Amino acid sequence: VVQLDLQRTRERALWAEGQARVAGVDEAGIGPLAGPVVAAAVVLPIDFAWNGVNDSKKLTPKRREALFPEICEAAEGYSVAIVDVEEIDQLNIYHAGLLAMRRAVEGLEERIDHALVDGRVVPDVDWTQTRIVGGDAEELSIAAASILAKVTRDRIMAQLDVQYPGYGLAVHQGYPTRVHQEALARLGPAPCHRMSFEAVLEFSGQVSDAFRACRERLDTIQTESMLRIWRAELRGNVQLTDREKKRLRGLASRKKSQGHFRGDRRAQESQGVLFPVD
Repeated sequence: VVQLDLQRTRERALWAEGQARVAGVDEAGIGPLAGPVVAAAVVLPIDFAWNGVNDSKKLTPKRREALFPEICEAAEGYSVAIVDVEEIDQLNIYHAGLLAMRRAVEGLEERIDHALVDGRVVPDVDWTQTRIVGGDAEELSIAAASILAKVTRDRIMAQLDVQYPGYGLAVHQGYPTRVHQEALARLGPAPCHRMSFEAVLEFSGQVSDAFRACRERLDTIQTESMLRIWRAELRGNVQLTDREKKRLRGLASRKKSQGHFRGDRRAQESQGVLFPVD
């Protein structure tokens, strides 16, 4: 009971304000290279009993499957929405995720008073909402939505695995695992792959020689000053497409956030090598 109270804090505050129908909203499938984005919206009754509902990422597939019908049966309302690969490639993945969330809420049979949304603010809607970062691990209704979205998407990926064998889609759900990367290199992309993702083109060998050269050089860079030089050269490289430049900038930013690049003084002291400084 204590856990139930902790995970319905915002809902209870909204109920006290007279907002009786509060939906938890979450999505699944932003990071994969293949398959759709799926979102769910769930309105739980006030007396919904705690039964181990938690962030879907923390549950086993078997547990998620078991909870799926329990949530659907107990909910006052629920809706699951899908944004397919064609729409993802047209909109981009960020806006596709927002569209899936909006469709999920709009798919509820009865209008809601408020939505608790995991990590996002959905634009251009006529319902009020609260963005909760990490909400699927805090609010019960968002956790329930995360389970419906994840289970639905996993089932779709299992179907795509049968339709497009050889990629292992039922195992990794489209994420860029080594097995998936090797399959893309061997088979090329399938219709279920997100061709707007530069990684799909890269792993399937559909990138330019200039991109490969810049990527290989990035992998050798160890200091922040050399990274600045690389970025300046990247801006002036006329052999790269804008999309390839964007992908390379993203890779560099990710490596920097992970601490791959050292300050020049530290590098000089550890390696005895002098690097040019901007």
